[in-house]
Amino acid sequence: MRRTIRFLALAAVLPGGLRAQGALALQGYGYPTGQIGSGALALGGSTAEIDPASALNPAALSIPSRFSVYMQFEPEFRRTAFGSQGDRSTTIRFPSFIVTGGNGRYSVGASATTFLDRTWANVYADSQLVGGSLLPSTIGASSNGAITDARAALAYTLNPKVQFGLGVHALTGENRMTFGRSFPDSTGVGSVTQLSTINYSGRALSLGVIYVPSKTLVIGASARLGGGMEARQDDLPLADAGFPDRFGMSVAYTGIPNTTLAGRFDRTGWSSMQELGTAQMSVFDASDFGFGVEVVGPRIAGVPSYARLGLRDRGLPFGVNGEKVGERSFNGGIAIPVARGRGQLDLSIQRSTRTAAGANEKSLVVSIGLGIRP
Repeated sequence: MRRTIRFLALAAVLPGGLRAQGALALQGYGYPTGQIGSGALALGGSTAEIDPASALNPAALSIPSRFSVYMQFEPEFRRTAFGSQGDRSTTIRFPSFIVTGGNGRYSVGASATTFLDRTWANVYADSQLVGGSLLPSTIGASSNGAITDARAALAYTLNPKVQFGLGVHALTGENRMTFGRSFPDSTGVGSVTQLSTINYSGRALSLGVIYVPSKTLVIGASARLGGGMEARQDDLPLADAGFPDRFGMSVAYTGIPNTTLAGRFDRTGWSSMQELGTAQMSVFDASDFGFGVEVVGPRIAGVPSYARLGLRDRGLPFGVNGEKVGERSFNGGIAIPVARGRGQLDLSIQRSTRTAAGANEKSLVVSIGLGIRP
C-alpha cells in the first residue's frame, strides 16, 4: 500500500512535457532536413531546384541525368553548449527514397522524404522529495518519429529549353513521446512513465519549371502551395493548421570549362504551422541561401567524377525562448561513378553552427546518396 501511495505522489508531480529538447535543431516539431539530395547538399543546396535527387522541383524529373532509384543515408553528430555546460547527441536518418521513370517527353516519380525529423533523447540525474525523504532518481525523455512528405510527380519536356512539373504531396507521420522518472531498486519506489503519440496528416501541391536560356545557364524554380494539416494525439483531434507554402529558385552557370557555379534562394512560410502548437511555441518563416562550386575530377572507367564545395545560410523554423535559430554551414563532397556510369555515389559533409538564446550548437552531417540510372 505504501508503495502505491508513493507511485501516485510521483505521478502527480511528474511534468506533462519538456520545454527543452536537448538540441537547437530539434525544437518544436523537429529539424527540417531540406529534402535535398547528397550531391546538392555538398554544394550548399545551391542546385536543389535543378537536381532530380532533391524532392523539391517536380520539373527536375525531366533532366536526362536523373536516377531511376535514389536513396540516402544521413547521420548527424551534435554538441550543444549553454555556458560552461554541454552535451553530445547523435541522430541517424534515412531522409530520402526516390523512384522515377520516363517515356518520351513525360517523366514520373514517387518519393518519400523527411520533412521534419523529431528524434532525440535526454537522460539526467535528479532528486525528488517522496514521503519526507529526498531520493535520487533518473529522468528520461525521448521522442521517436518524423513527418514524411510523400510526393507523386509528373514532368513534361516542352522543348530542350523548357520543362514543367507538377507534384501532389501527402503529409504523414507520427511522434512517439516518452517521459519518465525512475528510482534505484533499493528505494522500493519504482518508476513512473508517460507515453503519448501524436499523428500528423496534410496535403499540398507543387509546381515547377526548368529553363535553359543558353548553353551555359540553367534556371530552376518551384513553388509548393500548402493545404490543410491536422494533428491527432492518441487518436483524438488535437489541432488544425496549414502546410507551409514554399518558393525556391536555383541558377547554375557552366561557362567556365569543367566548372559549375550555382546559387539558390528558398523561402518557406513555416508560421502557418503555429496553430499546431501552444502559444508559447515560437514559429518563424525562414529563408535559405546556398552557394556552391563543382569541378570535374578524374575519370573512372571513362566516366567523370566531381569535387564539390558549398556554403549555406538559413533560419530554422522553431525558436528557443522566442528567439530564432540561425544555421550556417560549410559543405563539401565528391561524386564517384559506379558500375561504369550506371550509378553514382554521392558523399558530402556538412559542418554547421547553430545559435540562439545564448546557446551554441556544432553539428557534423555525413550524407551518403546512391543513385542508379536508367
